[in-house]
Amino acid sequence: MKKTGSIIYIIVCLLICILPLAGMPFAATTATTENRRLAEKPVLIRNGVWNRDYMEEWGTWFEDHFAFRPVYVTADSMIQSKVFRVSNMDSVIVGTDGWLYYTSTLADHLGRDTLSERGIWNIAHNLSLIQESVEERGAVFLFTVAPNKNSLYGEHMPYYDAHRVSTVKNMTLLEPELAEWDISYADLFAEFAQEKEILYLKRDSHWNQKGAVLAYNTMLDALQVEHENFETIDNIRTRDSYGDLNRMLYPLAMDPEWDYTYQKEASYHYVTDTDSVEDAWIETANTVGTGSLLMFRDSFGNTLLPFMADTFEKGYFSKGTPYHLETYLEQYHPSYVIVEKVERNVDDFAKEPPIMSGPEITLTQPLDTETPNRTEEAYDVAADGSGAHKTWSLQRAEYDSAYWELRGCIDGIQSLDTKIYIRVTDSKGSHTYEAFTVTNNETDYGYLLYLSENKLPQEEVLLEILTETDGAWQLTESEIVDVGLSDTESDE
Repeated sequence: MKKTGSIIYIIVCLLICILPLAGMPFAATTATTENRRLAEKPVLIRNGVWNRDYMEEWGTWFEDHFAFRPVYVTADSMIQSKVFRVSNMDSVIVGTDGWLYYTSTLADHLGRDTLSERGIWNIAHNLSLIQESVEERGAVFLFTVAPNKNSLYGEHMPYYDAHRVSTVKNMTLLEPELAEWDISYADLFAEFAQEKEILYLKRDSHWNQKGAVLAYNTMLDALQVEHENFETIDNIRTRDSYGDLNRMLYPLAMDPEWDYTYQKEASYHYVTDTDSVEDAWIETANTVGTGSLLMFRDSFGNTLLPFMADTFEKGYFSKGTPYHLETYLEQYHPSYVIVEKVERNVDDFAKEPPIMSGPEITLTQPLDTETPNRTEEAYDVAADGSGAHKTWSLQRAEYDSAYWELRGCIDGIQSLDTKIYIRVTDSKGSHTYEAFTVTNNETDYGYLLYLSENKLPQEEVLLEILTETDGAWQLTESEIVDVGLSDTESDE
C-alpha cells in the first residue's frame, strides 16, 4: 500500500511538471489578468539573419503562455500568501488582514529614490508651461494627484516600514513648489485624510466608488463647476468588486469585496466606439450637461469618467502618453482641462512632458557669449573621443510626426532655477522658444522642445541653446542645421 501511494505521488508530480508543455496545443495561455502585455512568440530568422536570442526569447514566451498558467499561478499564490504571507508576483505586495498593494508604490512609501530639488523643480516648471498653454486658449486648467493606497492606508503594509528611509516623498517636496509656481492644484491627499471611512479597495490599487465621488467633488469644486455632489443620491453596497491586484495574484480564486453603486441614471452616451472605460481615447456627449472637458487620466480616471461625462456637455478622455496636448486643444477647444496622475508616476512630468510647441518669448536681454560656440570642426574633434561634444539631437517626434523634437542637456554646473531656451534663426528671422526641463538617468538638466512643422522650415537654420538664471542669459551651444537633411535621416 505504501509503495502504491509513492507511485501515485510520483505520477502526480510528473503530470504537474509535464502538463504546462504537453497541454500547449490545446490549452495555451493567451490572456493575462496581470497589468502587462504577454511576450510575443519569437522567430528564428529576424531581418534576414539568425536570431541569436531565440532560445532566451522562447523561454520568456513559454513563461507567459504555458498551458494552464492561471491554475498554476493561482495555486502558487495561495500557498505563498496564505502560508508564508508573501507574494509570488513582483508587482504585488501582500499586506496584513488581506490587504494587497502595488509594488511600484514601495519607493514612495519608504521615502526612497526621491527626486532631487532640480527634479521637483522640473515637474513644477513643466506643469506651468502646460497651464500657460491651456489658459492662453481660454480654457481653465486643473492638476491633481491620486494618492498611492499606502500613502493613505499604510498601516496594512508588511514589515517594510522597518526599512523606511524618510517620511519625505516626492509629493511632500512637490506641493510647496506647486504653490510657488501658482499651479491650479486640487489636493486629494488632504481631502482623503479628513475622511474616517476607508475609501480605497483592499485588494485593488484604486479608490472605491465613494472615493471616486470625493475626488470628483474636490476637482469640480476647484474648477467652480456646478455639479451633483451625490450627498442626497442613494447608494447600494454590493459585494461584486474584483480588484486589479486580486486578479493578478489569484486569477482563478478572486475574492470579491464590497463597493458602492450610486442610484443615479446616467444622462451621457459614448460618441466613440467604446468597449470600456479602459479605452485609451473616449468621447462622450450629454444633452443636459454644460461646457466641455478634456481630461488626461490614468487608471484612477476609470471610475471618474462616468461622473465627469454626466456633468459636461462634451467629454474627451485620454489615457495616452505623452499627452497630445496641443493637438487636442486645437481640435476640441475644451472649456476645462484636467490633468490627473497617480502619485507613483508624478515624476513623468519631469521625464516625458506632453507634445506641444514651446511657448515663444521675445528676447531683449543681452547674451553672455563667453562660452565658445561649438563649430563643425569641434564636432569632428569630438568624434575622435576628445574635445567638445554635441549634447543634443534633432529629429521628427517619435509620437507625432507633425512635430520636431529637440532633446539635449546642459553641460556644467547650473543653478536650481535655470531655464533653457532654443533660438531658431532662419531666412525670415529669429524666434526663441522655452523648452521643457527634463530629468533622465544621467542628469536633471536635460531639455526637450517640440516645434510644429510650420515653426521649423525645411532649410538651413541656426539653432542656439540659451540658458537664463536670475535674469542672466548665456549662449551655451550653437550649430547650423539643415532641417531637410534631418528629416531625410529621420525617415530612414
